[in-house]
Amino acid sequence: MGLAKQLIVDGKDVVIIDSSHERIESAVSKQDCLGILGNGTDIAKLMEADVEHAEAFIAVTNSDEINLVSCGLVSSTYPHVKTVAAIRSLIYTGVDGLKEGLLGIDYIVNPNAETAKSIYNTIEQGVNGNVLGFTNSKLLLYNFYIEPFSSYVGSTVMEMRNKLQAEFVIASINRRGLVIVPSGNTTIQAQDTLSIVANSEEVTDILKTVGQLQKRPSNMVLVGASKITRALLNRMSPAMRSKVAVVDQDAEVCRAFSERFREILVIKADITDEDIMAEEQLGSYDLLVALTDNDELNIITASYAKRIGVERSIALIKQNNNYTRMASYLDIDVVISTTDTTVESLLRYLRGTNVTSIHSLFNGQLEVYEFVIHAENMVCNKQLKDINMRKKAIVAGVTDHQGKSIIPTGLTTLKEGDTALVAVMRDSSDFIQKLFG
Repeated sequence: MGLAKQLIVDGKDVVIIDSSHERIESAVSKQDCLGILGNGTDIAKLMEADVEHAEAFIAVTNSDEINLVSCGLVSSTYPHVKTVAAIRSLIYTGVDGLKEGLLGIDYIVNPNAETAKSIYNTIEQGVNGNVLGFTNSKLLLYNFYIEPFSSYVGSTVMEMRNKLQAEFVIASINRRGLVIVPSGNTTIQAQDTLSIVANSEEVTDILKTVGQLQKRPSNMVLVGASKITRALLNRMSPAMRSKVAVVDQDAEVCRAFSERFREILVIKADITDEDIMAEEQLGSYDLLVALTDNDELNIITASYAKRIGVERSIALIKQNNNYTRMASYLDIDVVISTTDTTVESLLRYLRGTNVTSIHSLFNGQLEVYEFVIHAENMVCNKQLKDINMRKKAIVAGVTDHQGKSIIPTGLTTLKEGDTALVAVMRDSSDFIQKLFG
């Protein structure tokens, strides 16, 4: 549903095929889409959905086999239609992943791998839910809330830059639910949320200034030896894993993890046991990440961990995405949704081969794209002041092909191989994609 909602907002015609009558009814009642009761492996249902004239066919069921077969059917019957599949099992993709070539499928996304990547990046950025990173750039996006008593209230954007003595761009302002793309003369008001783009060093200085700097945790406990836990540990270096403890109640799973990751401490225990936190001194850890397959248990564990002394906590939401907003009110530092990370990966692919990252902010009102500039792009070799973005978007950062990141000015020229961070109002995203894509 998350992906369908995004595509519908983009102005796409969406047809959903599902074997559940209840899910079809729910989708059709909540979204402007068509629903077909059936299975994606049924060629008759595919014809009923008019797949032949579709731009893309996306299979994201909970069954890898159904996703593979349905995409294979579409690919062989309608080779001009893009096919996208969610594949979770490493049997099909291998440890290093597989992005194309399997049964003619154009793009494969592994939800477990995408979620593990998101968690790892969150840890690297100090477990700050207000900081977002990008694939090809060292620039970061930081959402900064203006308190009523803040010294920045009443300042213009330009004056705030002078006060902080840092190089950054305010990509957007969320003002009581309304998002605007500011100019240098825009006045900052109390309770504004500013989306600031800056180099990682500048972000660190800004966070120090406003008292919100958090260092990367040195030791952490992962609750639940799940597939996502395995993918997360694979991303860590041996030195980083040496400061990790994994808690799970399944003896076989614990044995497998201790053999696969010899640096970690494996604790066989039920995290709901009221004595386990004290016995294993889990309160002494810098970070607890709840990664079980039970959303409710993850929320409870991450929230309780903060109460017994764990500095920071992360909760994974796998099944019910409605919990994501609710969990944020329970003193949990970061909530990671498997659905959201998977949708983000799929949108990157669907919106162009030169889109390497995309973040959706403020209930979808603002999107921040990371574009790689190619020679054929309309903006290539142009100065920013000469690119008409209709006051609906702003180029917030540029990274050249050598990896040097800068905060741009109107005189900055976009060159082939550069990476541009572009913040755009949702209603202008199609225009910006054509301009930069």
